[in-house]
Amino acid sequence: MGKFDTNFREEIKKKLSLELLGVASVDSGPRALKERTTALLPGAKSVVVFAKEMYREIVGLLRPSKGVGEADPGELIGPHGDFLNSRLTRAVYELADLLRKEGYRSLPLPAAGCPTDQRTLSAIFSYKDAAILAGLGTIGRHSMLITPQYGPRQRLACLLTEAPMEPSSTVQKDYCVNCDACIRACPTRALEKPGPGQAYSMNPFACRNYRQMGLTCGVCLRACDEVLG
Repeated sequence: MGKFDTNFREEIKKKLSLELLGVASVDSGPRALKERTTALLPGAKSVVVFAKEMYREIVGLLRPSKGVGEADPGELIGPHGDFLNSRLTRAVYELADLLRKEGYRSLPLPAAGCPTDQRTLSAIFSYKDAAILAGLGTIGRHSMLITPQYGPRQRLACLLTEAPMEPSSTVQKDYCVNCDACIRACPTRALEKPGPGQAYSMNPFACRNYRQMGLTCGVCLRACDEVLG
């Protein structure tokens, strides 16, 4: 593979202070990945997925809010997420700069702010799906990525690039233990037991509406972490 092999990936992960870094090949991946990727960057060869750990100390504070305006320790998840998002987005742009100087067009997708269709609440590019194809983990019944290192506790960002990078090994194990702890914990009943062939069943509008009321949540994240931790 040359200069964009596994050693390169490990060097970049260390240099950019990332906990996890995976690569999915556009040409050898499923058709849906190629269509989504090339719609944004025609000629793209690789999707690089970046991840940083969310602190267990902060995730452990999450609980359903009792009322609007209440002082809730779980609100610390907000600035914590902002910090992680800023680090991830900077890392994405730094790798993009490096690859562009090598002559490879690259498109950074930030940790926060990816354009989303408000009719379906689906982003123009699925970071979670890319992370699965990059071998970082699998999807749980709460719809979040679960990795062997951090369970559901990570934030993601992606980079689309023309650079032909060596892909990561794929994940063979399903890290969701199907305990339904996240479903039972959800205060909005946005989560349901998935049907045959489904990884999860979620009403994203119920989840969004709860948050738009000014209430802190994330208890599905905490419930999952407590089981896997």
